Amino acid sequence: MNSIIGGSPLTCIRFGPAVLCFAAAAFCLFGCANKTPPPQLPAPYPGAGLIDEYVLQPYDTLEIKFFHNAELNEVVTIRPDGMISLQMIDEVRAAGLTPSQLDTILTQKYSLLLNQVMITVFVRSFSDQKIYVGGEVYIPRVISLKERMNALQAVFMAGGFKPDADVSSVVIISRGPDQRPVARRVNLKRALKGRLAFDEYRLRAHDIVFVPKTSLAKADQFMTHIYNFLPRQVFLSFEYEIHNEPLDVELR
Repeated sequence: MNSIIGGSPLTCIRFGPAVLCFAAAAFCLFGCANKTPPPQLPAPYPGAGLIDEYVLQPYDTLEIKFFHNAELNEVVTIRPDGMISLQMIDEVRAAGLTPSQLDTILTQKYSLLLNQVMITVFVRSFSDQKIYVGGEVYIPRVISLKERMNALQAVFMAGGFKPDADVSSVVIISRGPDQRPVARRVNLKRALKGRLAFDEYRLRAHDIVFVPKTSLAKADQFMTHIYNFLPRQVFLSFEYEIHNEPLDVELR
């Protein structure tokens, strides 16, 4: 099987199912309360819960090649619902998988029908990759993701930090393997001084960078204010898995 595509510890907060209701305003995030030092939380390894290999998205174009069965070769575009349709098998969910994961699934399905199966999944073209920057920045906005972009670069592209921004407690929300959001808190003061490893604040497609006004002292405080100050359509358009059950927050 083949798939081809063309410093300091982080504090992570992992969401369970949640109602993700967001508004655009980002002023007075935590009111006028005094700053409270962030809690001492267990520190996972950097990037815990995130996916490093490229994850397929709706509108990506794939070429599926069969080494022993060239008549089955196809070029397909992932539909808005995340599915692809191929010959001989039922439609398959591709969005949210890595190319190698899709390769494995297709190999398993076709192995039930063919004597020899060797499949290669090529990503021929990519959907437009976006990120969102909000909170205490001058121009909250959606930004096209550039190669090897980090959170500090994204903030500067959104006009930079406002005077009241808590630069030491910026939140990066990413899509985890189950499509639900995974958040990590990074200290961009260290990045400004060149003391933060690139992978600790590197961005991926559909990440959300949120700059708070004060430190996030508790997980429930975190979610209460995030609910109110990020546009709901950002999460919907970035295709996070969201539900209407009560929030279940797990601190790692």
